[in-house]
Amino acid sequence: MRTSECGYAASKRPPSRSPLDAQAPSSPLDAQAPSSPLEGLGTDAPWVDAVEAFRARCPRRRERLDAYDRLLVSGTHLRIGADVLAGRHQPAPPVEGWLNKLDGRKKRVFQYPPADELLFRTVNRLVQPAAAEAASPWCRSFLPGGGARATFRGLLADDGLAAKAALRFDVRDYFNSIDVVDLLARLPGPFAGGPLRALLDAALLDGRVQSGGEVVAGGRKGVMAGTPLAPLLATLYLRELDTEVAGTGATYARYSDDIVVLAPPDDLPGLARLVRARLAERGLEVNEAKSAMAPAGGPWDFLGFRYRAGVIGLAPVTDRKLRARATRLARSLLRWQERSGAGADRALAAFVRRTNRRLYGVPTERSDFSWATWFLPILDGADGLDALDGHVQREARYAATGRRTARARGTVPYDALVHAGYVPLVHAFWAMQQGPATYEALVARRAGLV
Repeated sequence: MRTSECGYAASKRPPSRSPLDAQAPSSPLDAQAPSSPLEGLGTDAPWVDAVEAFRARCPRRRERLDAYDRLLVSGTHLRIGADVLAGRHQPAPPVEGWLNKLDGRKKRVFQYPPADELLFRTVNRLVQPAAAEAASPWCRSFLPGGGARATFRGLLADDGLAAKAALRFDVRDYFNSIDVVDLLARLPGPFAGGPLRALLDAALLDGRVQSGGEVVAGGRKGVMAGTPLAPLLATLYLRELDTEVAGTGATYARYSDDIVVLAPPDDLPGLARLVRARLAERGLEVNEAKSAMAPAGGPWDFLGFRYRAGVIGLAPVTDRKLRARATRLARSLLRWQERSGAGADRALAAFVRRTNRRLYGVPTERSDFSWATWFLPILDGADGLDALDGHVQREARYAATGRRTARARGTVPYDALVHAGYVPLVHAFWAMQQGPATYEALVARRAGLV
């Protein structure tokens, strides 16, 4: 699911109430929402809205959009909707795929065929209000108003933050590791019965996947990373953990699989044991490489950011990942240029185009969510962005010339980068401080969209 998760630059003043002050339901399973969240599934409107939302975010996904449009024209969507409301729809097995990660490992992802993917996109839109009402006040990721900025503001509302030590946990392969039987038993209110529960049972308890063109047993696949409902279900899971940890008085937040606990140093070992024990009870594994403790007053990382002495900047791992992606892209394009005989201008244009897609969501799939709209609104300054810009420029020249020297700068001057559509992060940051219209105008102008 790709949605606007962060908004744009605005005041980072803390909200009048910390999430720690929010009143959780007397029982985390008691939250109530409208009794029939799928009520509109038998009409055209929610299906059309889901297609149009996808079209706005991903206008160049022509094949998938054409498939969605054919489903609407044929009326297949209404037949599926009727079957879901009658409790008899069985989704097709999702297609299993693998994504390469920076550390050389592969991430398992899933995609439903177009009809069921559109069904779950539509269901996701319909159940958002119920999910927002039922979600823990300490974890509202992938829900309206629950982005990274809101999560950080809740943490920074604690006036005693400077005296607290930090504990951060990352859950390994969280989406795919969730015990779906346990999840289904813990779902709140409208998710626990009726057509929605029947659909979730049919999808999550079906162990089959499509792999290599065949339907096979898929093993443990959890809520299936890459499918439309996975983020929402991952947010609702572990609500009891959220309530228990926050109930200790610690300053706490969870963003799906990313957990941070801030408390007096003497309290941290006990809190670490508590979190580890509860995760283990659910069959979830802590990713030790991404988990850490920080002393009181020391820097701590969360959601790709580093908090240090009242200032939010990029976490070192975020910096490294962006640099590594630029370097890999430059090497790949240089090899392509050598194999194909393409000119330096084409390699440079390809590097800038693909970098802009990663950083700004342009020009292929314009979206409110991108690297820039996640990170830039939360940063307290542009420190470090100039160095990242310098690295991206160097790798762009390497893609074109095969050199990272002063001679490469002479061969590919800055004006050539601008002509190719290069958008510096520093410029984007300062434009974002002035508001969304200024930011959008800068990106559109520099990337050649207008």
